[in-house]
Amino acid sequence: MAMFFAAAALLLGSCITDKLSNPAATQSATAIDPATTQPAYYLAKPAVAQIDAGDYDALWKACQAVARNYGYQLDRLDYRQGLLTTQPMVSKVWFECWRKDAGTARWVWRDSLQTIRRTIRFEIRRDDHDVFHAVPKVLIEEQSILEHRLSSATEYRGAFSGSHTSSLYTTDVLTPVPGRYWTPIDRDTEMEKQLAAAVRDRLPKATTMPAQ
Repeated sequence: MAMFFAAAALLLGSCITDKLSNPAATQSATAIDPATTQPAYYLAKPAVAQIDAGDYDALWKACQAVARNYGYQLDRLDYRQGLLTTQPMVSKVWFECWRKDAGTARWVWRDSLQTIRRTIRFEIRRDDHDVFHAVPKVLIEEQSILEHRLSSATEYRGAFSGSHTSSLYTTDVLTPVPGRYWTPIDRDTEMEKQLAAAVRDRLPKATTMPAQ
């Protein structure tokens, strides 16, 4: 019997030591890196597609035309800095076969199960050989709606309006949180490749550079 208790104590001590040596075992399941909740985290990731051209104006106009062709409204147009962005648009669902704003079938089904939106961004720069390079980036964001208490029948009508706010404790401080907000979750790299191909097809052949 004494040997049994000794073995049990040894096993229990080993489990506790292993848990303390593994930080993931002591963290909350919802613990995440705060940086991943910011669009800049995903936009800073390397590009997967690039369009090369010798004519900046033709490249700029082609990027605008492709963004509009995908159904997006243009937002920021900074010609001098070479930055073009669109307004966010809620992404297609499975029966909207005429739309092109989803890179893969997997994303189409995911878009159909929850509210997801995308934003197109083109970044254009010039290298030392006077060649212009356009990089498309597509930011994906999902919508979150905070649950809130319904204390009367009259509150059901505005249950999903998103106009309410809630309060959460953050480091012992009560912080107001909007009832509806968007969180960046990824980049649609397949859609970025499709955008690059569409821009390249719109460029005059005389201005197109070989793909790198």
